[in-house]
Amino acid sequence: MIVAIQQPEHIPWIGFFNKMAQCDLFILLDNVQFKKRYFENRNRILGRDGVGWLNVPVVSKGRYRQSISAVQIADEAAWRRKYMEQLRYAYGKHPHGGPMLELMKPVIMAKMPSLCELNIQAIVAIRDYLGIDTPIRLASELIQDDAVRGHELILALCRTSGGKLYISGPDGSNYLDAQAFARHNIDICYHHFEHPVYNQKPEGGEFVSHLSILDLIANHGPEAFKVVRAFKLDLTGVE
Repeated sequence: MIVAIQQPEHIPWIGFFNKMAQCDLFILLDNVQFKKRYFENRNRILGRDGVGWLNVPVVSKGRYRQSISAVQIADEAAWRRKYMEQLRYAYGKHPHGGPMLELMKPVIMAKMPSLCELNIQAIVAIRDYLGIDTPIRLASELIQDDAVRGHELILALCRTSGGKLYISGPDGSNYLDAQAFARHNIDICYHHFEHPVYNQKPEGGEFVSHLSILDLIANHGPEAFKVVRAFKLDLTGVE
């Protein structure tokens, strides 16, 4: 059983889905602290005027230690309509901009009060579009003990889910207790993702990497899954 664990980011980048495609179970880490001005409620897109941010307004004042699962969307005036207009302005004339907009519209326009729920629905919609069949679980469903945190939480999630190999981000080597994983017969593989270069509008400009995966989908449509899956981890000998 290969397990990967990641915060439920907002319309994540290609590496997020590459990791998902290479595991047997993808756990969304919804029970850790929300990071303001990070990627839980925003992400980057490449518009006609260069790189910009798509943002979901959230209630954060006085709630500095709230978990991702507790974050509520600040239902400000017409933010959903403005969000879709920003996407349409950036990608409406791309080769597959129309289908990408149709993919995102029902998620963004739904009246969901929870940021986590919105992000999960977007992640699931993109996963299905890419033809990835990896099941998704929430960390809060697997571990209810709030005292389990940090590297101990990651280990506990792997053990609870029956994981035998954990696909970690590259920074995991700085905080994971590899000896503790080894004591429980769980291997660790680090996801040093090599970002692909793909045909990207506007043509002639310098390629911009680490955008939301919506950029790839708007440019390549159904063929996006080939780009996502191009990077392969060496999992030789993993059961």
